[in-house]
Amino acid sequence: MANLLGGVLLDFLWKGAMIGAVAAFLLRALRHADPRSRYAVLCGTLVLCALLPAVQLCRGWMSVAAVGGRIGTLDVRSIDAGPSWPVPMDPDWLPWLAEAWLAGVAVMAARLVVGLFWVRHAVKSSQSWSDPQWDARLSQLMTRLELPRSVGFRITHTILSPVTAGWWRPVVLVPAGLLARMPPDLLEAVLAHELAHIRRFDYLVNLLQTVIEVLLFFHPIVWWLSRRIRVERERIADDIAGRLIGSPRRLANALDRLSRLQQVPASDWIAQPARGGDLVDRIRRLVSPPPRPSGRSMVVPIAAAGILPGALGAWLFWSAVLAPAITTTAGSPAGGDGPMLAGIEAFIDRIGPANLLVVDETSGDRLMHRGEDSVVPIASLTKLMMAMVVLDAKPDFEMPIQIERQDADATRGGTSQLPVGAQMPFQTLLRLALMASDNRAAHALARSYPGGAQAFGRSMQDKISTLGLRNTTLADPTGLSPDNRSTASEMGRIVAAAAGYAEITRDTTQVADRVIVDGAPLDYRNTNPLVGQQGWDILLSKTGFSDAAGRCLIMRVRSEGRDLTIVLLNGHPKPA
Repeated sequence: MANLLGGVLLDFLWKGAMIGAVAAFLLRALRHADPRSRYAVLCGTLVLCALLPAVQLCRGWMSVAAVGGRIGTLDVRSIDAGPSWPVPMDPDWLPWLAEAWLAGVAVMAARLVVGLFWVRHAVKSSQSWSDPQWDARLSQLMTRLELPRSVGFRITHTILSPVTAGWWRPVVLVPAGLLARMPPDLLEAVLAHELAHIRRFDYLVNLLQTVIEVLLFFHPIVWWLSRRIRVERERIADDIAGRLIGSPRRLANALDRLSRLQQVPASDWIAQPARGGDLVDRIRRLVSPPPRPSGRSMVVPIAAAGILPGALGAWLFWSAVLAPAITTTAGSPAGGDGPMLAGIEAFIDRIGPANLLVVDETSGDRLMHRGEDSVVPIASLTKLMMAMVVLDAKPDFEMPIQIERQDADATRGGTSQLPVGAQMPFQTLLRLALMASDNRAAHALARSYPGGAQAFGRSMQDKISTLGLRNTTLADPTGLSPDNRSTASEMGRIVAAAAGYAEITRDTTQVADRVIVDGAPLDYRNTNPLVGQQGWDILLSKTGFSDAAGRCLIMRVRSEGRDLTIVLLNGHPKPA
């Protein structure tokens, strides 16, 4: 879930930027239009910003729920709704990205809670405003606005500007100082502005808008959209109040009087203050209203305002939801998964590994993973490292090597058909060690390393360091020791390194071989039964088994034109 969340957040960076670019274009086209048109565009784009990652996250989570119990946790790029980040992402830091987002949300949510508590405290500390003359005035305003519910008016001593709070039982907090310092006709204009906010449910809309800010705090486009929404909201309320009192200039005078006050409510970004927004711009609009454009001149901007957001939303929704769903249903890759990968999933389910990793080597994407960073025994998978170390020494492939008693004693309990005293070329022993996992052959190769077994051990440690394997320890060259341990992630690196050795890829993918020892033939088969089977294009393979390690398998396979690395550790196959 952390990988999925991190991927969705990263994916939203460029999608949010696209939404912002379209919104900026539409606002430019609608700069002479009624503020309601701009307000609708801004609200629509902000809602799209919230819906897009939410739908993407939900669809990704449904994919996890659908397959996670069968093959483990999948990586975001194979399951989420249309990931399209153009740069390969390192999944290792996606959980850190998700944690940073959660920390930011916690801080922003605390800020929201503080604001809500401020509003609640301001309402509780206020007093009921009972004045028959004002009751008649305000009742007349509410009747003309056709407010669906009653509004409470209360006197407060904590603020100097009227504020609207609540939406189910709305309340207008009127500063006590305004009753004495502002003429009644100007105060009436200010209260008409607050009633306009209540009529439009602006408190509720602003609260939902603030929640989106909390969740998408990291994207500057969200803050820009939100700020512009508040500007247009104040303009709309001014227009309604100006028509309600029949004199926009009176409202302008009232706002000018309010601008002389110095105190600003502590949480005016949650409540709806009369002095919100750009007061100079609001006063200018009320005193000198901009000319209303003709209907013909607004046809193109209004059409663009309707078509462009719809087209953008449809495209993003298609890329995020519909296209992946259609391709998955058709059996072609959703994120590149095709029939071959479906077969791999079934095979993994059959093996039942506790630790697994499937990597697309072309893109670096982790298609499947579970417990990939747990350190576990790796058994004969060790022989891949052994082979790379002895090949790095540039050996003579025709050099004869004899199986000695110490090879047999060191691998007691392991499998080998080679008798003590048998002699064969280096390349034959290497093939038997890799293809058939012959332990005596592997031990003889390490013993014959230039400088002996101790030099081989030092070279093995150097190879571990060169590959950056911090969690890999190898105590012997065969894998019989339970102290030979690694992780699925680091075994994936070993496979990637071993794929660069032509001898290793050739020997690990050979189906069978026959060698002659003392005139008697010995038949060997690849320990991976999938090698040579129809439908499996295996480029590299190695198996391992022990009581401590369970069934282990690493492969490099070609699927749908991609090279996939498969690492399965601690497997316990289900009965056939």
